[in-house]
Amino acid sequence: MFLRMVGKAFKERKSRIAIAFFAIVVGVGIITSLFSVYYDISIKMSKELRAYGANLILAPKTQAKNKDMNIQQLNKVVNKFDEDKLVGYRPNLYGIAEATSKGVLDAKKPVVLVGTWFDQVKKVNPYWKVKGQLLANKKISDEIVMGKEAARKLGYNIGDQVTISVEETGEKKEFIVSGIITTGSKADSRVFVNLEVAQRLLDKQNEIDIAYYSLLGQNLNSKVTKINKTLTGLELKAIKKIASSEGKILTKIKSLMYLVVMIILLSTLLCVSTTMMTIVTERKEEIGLKKALGAENSNVIIEFLTEAAILGGIGGLVGYGLGFLGAQAIGQSVFDSYISFRFMVVPASFIFAVLVSCFASIIPVRMVVDVDPAVVLKGE
Repeated sequence: MFLRMVGKAFKERKSRIAIAFFAIVVGVGIITSLFSVYYDISIKMSKELRAYGANLILAPKTQAKNKDMNIQQLNKVVNKFDEDKLVGYRPNLYGIAEATSKGVLDAKKPVVLVGTWFDQVKKVNPYWKVKGQLLANKKISDEIVMGKEAARKLGYNIGDQVTISVEETGEKKEFIVSGIITTGSKADSRVFVNLEVAQRLLDKQNEIDIAYYSLLGQNLNSKVTKINKTLTGLELKAIKKIASSEGKILTKIKSLMYLVVMIILLSTLLCVSTTMMTIVTERKEEIGLKKALGAENSNVIIEFLTEAAILGGIGGLVGYGLGFLGAQAIGQSVFDSYISFRFMVVPASFIFAVLVSCFASIIPVRMVVDVDPAVVLKGE
């Protein structure tokens, strides 16, 4: 009988119920969509912000006696990161060399020679603009990449041949310019060759000076501190400008999401509460009759709260479905990827919608207590 009365209440007031149902579906849908994005936003935003370059740097400690660093130490740090979080890593070896400038006199000009892994440039420094091409492997090569300013001062273009020599070691090598890069940094004034080539020219076999890491995730300080405890003579640091910018952007986005959720929640509560008050007003005679037949206030209150819970539960599940689709649309338009499905959000949406619906019914339900059967049934 109880379920029949609840069902009858829904059937007799379809338009009112539809308004409350629509408010719950829209409210829960938007909130679910935002929370689905919220759980993924850290990793999604981190991927997007990797376009600004590396966020960790490995270098010898300034007070260390032995300031040499090698590939083995580089790989040791790499092994401490999760593979799915490590976007890329790139070592650099620096040295002073001389390059023949293109012209009648073929004069030699000093340049900063950098040995690196070109196959990692797009991962670690995706903002570099490349004219021509970068070398796609770490093997010894006869090709060289010049910064825009270095190419201009030396007078070279793609396809030209240049001689690089190192006075200290007496090494000399002919290269073909395969690419010219524009970075907006000091790299524009340098020339780049494969790491193994630079190690041979500078007579620094297996050595590197510095290494850059591009890692997903925020709040890397604890991870960096833990890794530094295992290192001797080396120090891993977060690049503050990039790391702090990531944190600030994420904090602002999350704050905005909280604000939107609060506004939507209050709007949903107001709409459902107003609708339920109207329903209670329309059902005063029914309530009065039930009380006259012996129903307690608690019985009538439980009936109304049950109606609200059913309305909220169904609306919550429908709202979650629409919210998840909305989250995918946001993920595709903003991050060009799908938002992960998390099962925990489904029951959370259901429980949240039931609580919102019941909470919004508190004021209308209190009106039930004030219904006087004698007054209502007399038509006053």
